[in-house]
Amino acid sequence: MIVSGFCHPPRSSEKRNASVELLSQGLLRLVTELEQQELLVVELEISEPLGDLPIKLIFPDGTQFIPHDSRLLENVFHTRQPSRLHRVERNLSLIAGSLVAMVMLFVLFFTHGMPWLTGTLVKVMPTQVSVVVGEHVLAMLDEHLLESSDLTLEQQTSINQRFVEMTAKLSPISVQSKLLFRNWDAGPNAMALSDGSIIVFDALVDLAETPEQLDSILLHELGHIQHQHMMKSLVRTTLLSASVAVLTGESTGLIDTLSGAGVFLASQGYSRSDEQEADAYAAVQMKRLYGTVQPMQQMFESLKSLGAKGEFPEWLNTHPALESRIESLAK
Repeated sequence: MIVSGFCHPPRSSEKRNASVELLSQGLLRLVTELEQQELLVVELEISEPLGDLPIKLIFPDGTQFIPHDSRLLENVFHTRQPSRLHRVERNLSLIAGSLVAMVMLFVLFFTHGMPWLTGTLVKVMPTQVSVVVGEHVLAMLDEHLLESSDLTLEQQTSINQRFVEMTAKLSPISVQSKLLFRNWDAGPNAMALSDGSIIVFDALVDLAETPEQLDSILLHELGHIQHQHMMKSLVRTTLLSASVAVLTGESTGLIDTLSGAGVFLASQGYSRSDEQEADAYAAVQMKRLYGTVQPMQQMFESLKSLGAKGEFPEWLNTHPALESRIESLAK
């Protein structure tokens, strides 16, 4: 069988029309536009077939022959078995099945594997990491978003003393909690940082009509700390960033990545499931401390009324609907 194609002379990109023919006694004839030669097949180097890449014959002097149809050349050298990878490359159904399996694995990893890995990493992570990240996030918030509180020292001392007395009655959490007071024009809010700090905004204090109403929000923030929502969100974000870094070669400092994500989470809010979990924690503690969740419901009603007046805080946009949260507390 004569197989047509082209060849490249040694150390040259010149392309010449050529053909090869397998002769008897293990000889191969190469015919080009300028010459022909015969040599033993055992002296040739034959590239492994791989998918649709052409097979090559490499001669001792460096000449390369590439057929127009690799399958014909494979038939000539039928004793050479194609590699498993070559067979896979040409099996369209196997390729399609592999792609579907990869998509399913990615989906399972992000829906089940990522939450499990995130929770495991947060559990084994040293407490000092949470402290350092919290301090960095607070520094960035103070630099770019927050202002000093306008509350009087007496107000701050009174609220803080009540908070200390309240937390003393709760089960201990992994980090020591403390209150910080700030002013922010985004409306009534409080933020829980990974180091246990709870930032209370002046507008929230003004909105609360009773100490118990303010306590309900502080307990909600303690719920975020208890369940380590900040660190879980940060670790999840960092894992995604690390995946992108591996794929793109782009990398940044770990603390900078955590801090930047922390500022975003603190200013934009947690996921709906995190908020619901923090609500549940606060409701349990309110019933245990005060025997009722009514102050918490009243606080949500006050926040809801702000929305009716067009003063709904932007940070509440990512939270579950207040109506549903009020209904959950009534159950």
